[in-house]
Amino acid sequence: MLVAIKKCKFFIRKTNFVRFIIKLGQLSIDLKKIKAIVNWQELENVTQLRSFLGFYNYYRRFIVQ
Repeated sequence: MLVAIKKCKFFIRKTNFVRFIIKLGQLSIDLKKIKAIVNWQELENVTQLRSFLGFYNYYRRFIVQ
């Protein structure tokens, strides 16, 4: 496996990685995800409820503190 040096970043304090923001020793989520939960459309059926609960449960540890 080769590494493209142009794509590498060293000595940075904050980076986005797979839906998360990583800062020196901290893991948080992107604020867009919290806004998506707050602005979720009104649920009309069980499938939409399951979708919302799955999304919420994944990000729950970052929202409820």
